Amino acid sequence: MGKNMWAICMAAVLSVVFGTTIGEAAANEPTHYIGLHDRLLDVKDVLVIDNDMKIRLSEITKILYISVEQEEGVTYLRKQGIVISYDQSTKLTSKDGVELSWSPIVGVNGTLYISAKDVAIEMGFKVEYFQKLQMLRIYRDDYEHMSHADYEKHVKQLLDKKQPAKPPVKPTKPGTKSATTVYLTFDDGPNKFTTINNATLKKYNVQGTFFFLGKHMKNNEKIVKAVSGDGHYIGTHSMTHDKDQVYKSTKSFIDEMNEGAELINKMTGNEAKLIRVPYGSKPHVTPAMKKQLNQNDYKMWDWDVDSNDWKYTDKEADKIVKNVRDGVDKANKSGDRNIIVLLHDRSQTSKALPEIIQWLQKEGYTIKTYEPEHHIIQNFLSDTTL
Repeated sequence: MGKNMWAICMAAVLSVVFGTTIGEAAANEPTHYIGLHDRLLDVKDVLVIDNDMKIRLSEITKILYISVEQEEGVTYLRKQGIVISYDQSTKLTSKDGVELSWSPIVGVNGTLYISAKDVAIEMGFKVEYFQKLQMLRIYRDDYEHMSHADYEKHVKQLLDKKQPAKPPVKPTKPGTKSATTVYLTFDDGPNKFTTINNATLKKYNVQGTFFFLGKHMKNNEKIVKAVSGDGHYIGTHSMTHDKDQVYKSTKSFIDEMNEGAELINKMTGNEAKLIRVPYGSKPHVTPAMKKQLNQNDYKMWDWDVDSNDWKYTDKEADKIVKNVRDGVDKANKSGDRNIIVLLHDRSQTSKALPEIIQWLQKEGYTIKTYEPEHHIIQNFLSDTTL
């Protein structure tokens, strides 16, 4: 009946981030895809739930040969002596009669869904995610298959054939600002300047992205909740910001990220899977640290434009504004359509922020907060998995 059922169980280990809030539902036409070896599967009902591609349990169990039974409101998945059960009344998942701390199986409008990635991995398959295609490829090395590069080209051709012809689009001139999104990001909060910056963002009806330090969150839970409640994304910036502590070892590194993310989740109820590491990812983040980030499903942002706001006093706030203006225009002219600006929750930044926003809006730039469902890759490691 297939490879092995560990897929279901291991989901709890590999995807502790995944919850049951729908981040994006499948439309009439699929926006996310599943591939098996060299095939593109005809799976239309793909949901993205907390950044995890989930498909109907009834489909994945057929594809991967897992036995499914129903009994008095409980769904049982059986494979090689392992039993996973999902109680539709309590919405709890159990393994061999013991409740799991999270639910790898999710009920949505009366239909059960499960993570395609985690099931595949635990059944002995490997997976590869193609960001541009928003597609997960399931494969095994002991089955002959084309390379990832050739497969990506193959699938792109298949998808292009399915797309209806688009009307001609009037070309935009190089450097067109209306086509460029700017992400204002704030490090080192929460503190009293976080509150000021949040009020400024609200005044101009824009949203930012905040990377909070755990040591400050512990004493400013009210500010954390206020920022989250106003629709801004909050990611972790480590617990201590102590370079010697954060980068002491792979374990200390991932512990700092996990503890910070857990605090955000506890205070706001939201997942915090986007991180910004202290002092930037290069050269501090080692391959072993990067592997831990991947295994914990984190994404990582550095920045395109450094405001260097920490260098200046309140009286020099105009220099911060100039750094941002020059940096954003330079990035835009180079063709960058998603520009990430580094700022901090500091007094001088709070002085400069109104003018920065006014200028961006006057120039026609779009200002957004981080959107997990539309992740932008920006890290100094040039790592497309982050």
